[in-house]
Amino acid sequence: MATLILTLPRSGLHAGSVVDYVLSPDGLREGTVASAPLALLPSASTGRVTETVLVVGAAQLSWHRVQLPKGATANSTRLRAVLVGLLEDQLLDDPATLHFALEPGSVKGASTWVAVCDRAWLHNSLQALEAAGVTVTRIVPELVPNPGADGEQAHERLYAVENAGQALLLHTSPNGVTPWPLQASTVALLRWPEDAPLRSEPAVATLAEQRFGRSVQLQSRAERALAACQSDWDLAQLDLVNNQRSRSLKRMASTVRTLLQAPRWRAARWGLLALIAVNLLGLNVRAGAERAALQAQRKAIDAVLTGTFPATQVVVDAPVQMQRAVAALQLNAGALGTRDVETLLGAWAHAAPTAPAPSGMDFANGELRLHGVTLAASALAQASQTLKGQGYTLSATGADLSLRGAP
Repeated sequence: MATLILTLPRSGLHAGSVVDYVLSPDGLREGTVASAPLALLPSASTGRVTETVLVVGAAQLSWHRVQLPKGATANSTRLRAVLVGLLEDQLLDDPATLHFALEPGSVKGASTWVAVCDRAWLHNSLQALEAAGVTVTRIVPELVPNPGADGEQAHERLYAVENAGQALLLHTSPNGVTPWPLQASTVALLRWPEDAPLRSEPAVATLAEQRFGRSVQLQSRAERALAACQSDWDLAQLDLVNNQRSRSLKRMASTVRTLLQAPRWRAARWGLLALIAVNLLGLNVRAGAERAALQAQRKAIDAVLTGTFPATQVVVDAPVQMQRAVAALQLNAGALGTRDVETLLGAWAHAAPTAPAPSGMDFANGELRLHGVTLAASALAQASQTLKGQGYTLSATGADLSLRGAP
């Protein structure tokens, strides 16, 4: 899964911004490391990117430790108001201008980290990326505090970096992430142990060695950005959640657009169209064969009718015409039909031999009504089932039964 990692500059992003990026083939290796204007960044629309991660610099974030009260969770609608109340004495800026994000896995009643940054700066940068066709999947901090895992001792790290032309020391510890100017007074204040690792970007490595009087471990900004992507943090919280959903929808639309337009998917599109065409052709051939078979059956039925009853000149509905012809022959020969009263009485006597004699009966239009016949539900159901197998319909209305023969 190709991952595009963007480093959000200190000045934020706008239409003409140039941004540093890493295009990793799997989110673990560097791949391509370069800088480009927003309009020229790789994106999902080119078919090269499946995930875009925005890295917020450590110097643009402040870290605060709070204890969430009961009822305040990451999904709570009151979370922002709760955080403002908890951090009111620790914030230098107006809380309305700040964006808050909770540590992953935060639970009520437990101490947790809150990352804070300028709200307008982050929102404007995201809007600039969206306007350039870059949909951000996740927003992660460059560095996070190091409280230590369960059962492990907490540790500290020090990074010498270049930020907007200024050399900084980024100090991560169980107390947060603190940026310091890379100066002799800072080195004396930190009292960094000789055996503790000191990482530095190549641009400020010489200055860091001079300040600390020893060698440093080189770590590029791209390597630090890749490491930041491995954390569980996502700063897209609170008012950015809806924007995140919107970005997800846009990402899906971009993926669909890529499948429909990107040259690399041309063969797949042609293959899909060929498959659809073959299926449509097969359905048409099968439908034609079914129509031919049905027409042959109709002709065979019509042939039976005209062969049995040569007087039939026009065939409209062969089964109905044949039934009428048979009924006419029975009538002319004096034979009983299925709708005659004698036939209906015989069928009733056969289906319900133990039924009481009716108190009265009516017959009209092939329907026999028996009055005053009371049967148990089981006996009535059995009689109805027997008559149904012979082509008769039995219905009950109170103590009256109605028996109708097939037309």
